[in-house]
Amino acid sequence: MDDYELFPQGSRFPRVPGFPGDEVAGNKSGSPTNEGLSAGSGFGDYRICRLIHEGHTASIYEVRGRFDGRGYALKTPRDPASPESCESLRVERSFSTRLRHPSLLGIQGQGEAGGVPYFLMTLHSGETAGALLRDSSALRDTGSLLALAAGFASVVDAVSALHRSGIVHRDIHPENILLDSEGRLVLADLGSALNLADRNLRPEIEPAGSLLYRSPEQLPAGANQYVPTGDVYALGMTLYILLTGRLPFLPSNSRELGRLKLTRELPSARRVNPAVPLGLDAIVRQACAIQRSARYPGAEDMARDLKRFVSRRRRCRSRYAS
Repeated sequence: MDDYELFPQGSRFPRVPGFPGDEVAGNKSGSPTNEGLSAGSGFGDYRICRLIHEGHTASIYEVRGRFDGRGYALKTPRDPASPESCESLRVERSFSTRLRHPSLLGIQGQGEAGGVPYFLMTLHSGETAGALLRDSSALRDTGSLLALAAGFASVVDAVSALHRSGIVHRDIHPENILLDSEGRLVLADLGSALNLADRNLRPEIEPAGSLLYRSPEQLPAGANQYVPTGDVYALGMTLYILLTGRLPFLPSNSRELGRLKLTRELPSARRVNPAVPLGLDAIVRQACAIQRSARYPGAEDMARDLKRFVSRRRRCRSRYAS
């Protein structure tokens, strides 16, 4: 294991409350930003209301249409002068328009303003799946966990739809799953996604996402990043955290985290939270198995097991209630 660099430079700790992360909030990297955009300024046919989120390569703003007055989330390159950032956003835009799914953040429009690409998304409250962790009582309620499993099954089904379209997401974690106005879970951010058709054209790809959610086979430097089972692992890790409110590993640094992920199976979610049903615990552990051969072959298989689990539990509850 010491023969290679376990984590390439630039790897990130997960953005989860309580985790000893090394990510920097705000813009402290010195990279140029969309400084001309601020509340009240214009961008094409839209008026900027506020900055919602600023990522490494793109910024998301709440905007209003000048003509229809409707609210949208507008995503545009963080550095409009960077050809790489602009091209990256165009690629993400093409992925996002390739398919529709109830649990994928939908695109409402797209275009370019002054040569700067953008696309419009449904404007949500800004709450993410991480907000579910604030209600500790819900973690102790089996009915709430069952509702979470049902909603999460739809997210897994959305990832399966991406895979069938030849797209690997690569950055699944609680903060990239939004809550819509009705409390449904919606997967967002295809900024790190890859087209499986490009694997021979671009075999050397930097890893994406936080280390905690990266599958064991993606950890070594130079590892294949075009692996749908990596998304399955990230889905399982995300669901574990949402079910327990805790992180499975608490290392002091990235190298220790890597060693734990390569040598220690995921702890039982039920042992951490006794309210987690055995069947749901088994689904999470299979999704996060160290050996790729022991994991679900694809997101479709994980979604099927989740839906089957939810259906059976609901039938049992209704039988006992009658």
